Amino acid sequence: MLWGKRHELFARLRDAGLRPLIQTAFVERVNLTFRQSVAALSRRTWAYAQTERHLLLHCEWFRLYYHFVRAHESLALEVPGLKRRFRPRSPAMVLSLTDHLWSVRDLLLYPVPQVV
Repeated sequence: MLWGKRHELFARLRDAGLRPLIQTAFVERVNLTFRQSVAALSRRTWAYAQTERHLLLHCEWFRLYYHFVRAHESLALEVPGLKRRFRPRSPAMVLSLTDHLWSVRDLLLYPVPQVV
C-alpha cells in the first residue's frame, strides 16, 4: 500500500462484502493481459516503441479499449427468462460510465485529452 492504513483498507473490503485478503493473482493476470496486448511490452518481439511517448500512447489506447470496447465474460449479466443467455458488459458499464459496449469507431471519435 502506498497511502492509508492497512486496517482501513481491510474495513473497506469487508464493507464491500469482500475478504480482507490481498491476492496478487488478479494483478498478475492484468499485467499478463496488458503485456500480451501491447506489442512493445511483449517478450521476444520485433515490435518496439520508438519513443517513450509512442509507448505511452499505445498503453493508453489499450487501457481505453480494455475498459470500454472489450466485453468481459466474468461481468456478463444473465438475461431474465432466457436460459444460458447473457448480456455482455465492459468494466465501464459495470461502473455506470456508459450504458453500452463501445465500438472502436466510438472510441476514436470520442474527444480524449492529449497525453503530455
